[in-house]
Amino acid sequence: MPYPRFNKLPVEKRTKLLDIAAQEFAKYGFDDASVNRILEEAHMSKGAAYYYFEDKVDLFCTVIQYAMEWLKLIDTQFEVATLTPETFWPTFAELHRQPLLRSFEQPWLFAAIRAAGQLSSDARKQEPLARIAQQIIAYALSFVTRGQEVGLIRSDVSVELLLDWIAALDHASDTWLLARWEQLDREAIAKVSDQTVYAMRRVLAPR
Repeated sequence: MPYPRFNKLPVEKRTKLLDIAAQEFAKYGFDDASVNRILEEAHMSKGAAYYYFEDKVDLFCTVIQYAMEWLKLIDTQFEVATLTPETFWPTFAELHRQPLLRSFEQPWLFAAIRAAGQLSSDARKQEPLARIAQQIIAYALSFVTRGQEVGLIRSDVSVELLLDWIAALDHASDTWLLARWEQLDREAIAKVSDQTVYAMRRVLAPR
């Protein structure tokens, strides 16, 4: 995470830097993204990155955390344990749909998060990326567990495999959306999200 001095910057300057960095990581991925290009676009000196961040990984993780919070990828206020058989799938579909719709005006935030998912498994196991990945896994796991408790998600296969199935469907959907984002409107994006959740529902249904 960034040095404390980063949080002392004016909000507008912090947001501008993180948005520019998100666009860079979204376009080039982590490996090919250039910190110098980010700083040049943000009109900051070349030494600024290492004044505010430990290294490129630290900047990348800060961008991912920023994108997750802005898109509300994880709704920390929501109580998964309150879901019932009647509300489980409609609520899950809404929580799946909303981050995508929030991405409509700023798709680079969504794409930056996807860039993190394209890193090698070894890279994702390194801190601080591992901490972010664990947040997402724990959130998904809470829904799988609750779905099993209310009888809507199968329990004849391992939880790890269920999570892998969810991740695979999300990956396919996200890849399709990002390749066509400029041609889609909000309604089309919402439709793809709902279709993805429907596919998850079919795969996860008890047998």
